[in-house]
Amino acid sequence: MEDKVKFHPIDRDIIRSIRDNRLASTPSKIARTIGIHPVTAQKHIEKLSKQGYLDCKTKGNRTYCKVNEKELRRRLF
Repeated sequence: MEDKVKFHPIDRDIIRSIRDNRLASTPSKIARTIGIHPVTAQKHIEKLSKQGYLDCKTKGNRTYCKVNEKELRRRLF
């Protein structure tokens, strides 16, 4: 049996911020919402995306991220 995933506090805040927004969010909006530097947000978002917890798509010069609820539930429960 696998242990439950433990998130870094910033990762938890990013996931909560996107979920609370209920729409895809940009890294800069996420950074403003949780009060961190945009570069810090981007690094955590990239990590969460590589791990499958976030789905991020680039449109033009903006990146939009949403929570991959299916993957999050699969790994947490």
